[in-house]
Amino acid sequence: MDYLRLLEESYKTEMGILPGSGRLEFIAVHIFDFTTYESEVSALMAKKALEVCEAITNRKTFDYIRSAEGHLWYLIIVNMPFLVDKLDWGSSIRSAWWDVYGDFSFTIKSCGLWFCGKQLTVMELNEQQWPKFIKAMVVFTNGEDMTGLEREQSDLEQQEQCND
Repeated sequence: MDYLRLLEESYKTEMGILPGSGRLEFIAVHIFDFTTYESEVSALMAKKALEVCEAITNRKTFDYIRSAEGHLWYLIIVNMPFLVDKLDWGSSIRSAWWDVYGDFSFTIKSCGLWFCGKQLTVMELNEQQWPKFIKAMVVFTNGEDMTGLEREQSDLEQQEQCND
């Protein structure tokens, strides 16, 4: 699945229902399940959650927590309900990694995800898909050009998937 396309379609669909939200706020509400009722706070929390997800994925947690602010946000974010069951940290929370052992999958439950015009209320991602989804969220929230992201499928394959 092309995760960037999923995020773009989801955002456009949800903005038709509830206009005015930015991309970070969309991620905060529909991916991380943060509820603040304050756009700026939601956007800040999503930004920090994405930074922490990137640090964990890239095994750069010690770099991220080097500053006092990074350390504080790291501890807050890894204890959020969305992430806490997706992590393992052995004997030190500072060196957390994605818990990908056994038949584990990353589950996202949302009412705001759309792909090929269909609502996805539950999305399961495996160990290979999860880092790609994180990268897609970062690209999506930064408003980067989609061409910079490795594509999962050709346009024809995506169209076939939508026709299934």
